[in-house]
Amino acid sequence: MGLSDGEWQLVLNVWGKVEADIPGHGQEVLIRLFKGHPETLEKFDKFKHLKSEDEMKASEDLKKHGATVLTALGGILKKKGHHEAEIKPLAQSHATKHKIPVKYLE
Repeated sequence: MGLSDGEWQLVLNVWGKVEADIPGHGQEVLIRLFKGHPETLEKFDKFKHLKSEDEMKASEDLKKHGATVLTALGGILKKKGHHEAEIKPLAQSHATKHKIPVKYLE
């Protein structure tokens, strides 16, 4: 069972706060990912040289990629559960082009 319209509205209200600083929040999401799961950093050729949190915070490329990630997530959330058209190409490109193991996509 999916979310009700009211529940989706709550999700999107919270998302509005995230959208106020997509690059900053996106960067923070990636930093937390890399700190919590250091093995994921190796999947990003562009970022694997960043070893400290300070280096990650100083990286404009990391901030830009974080913005890309959260912009895609926002687009998915705004579909209110009808997001297969958005998810499928993302999953496919991450699995084939970026060679991300399926365990990270589940």
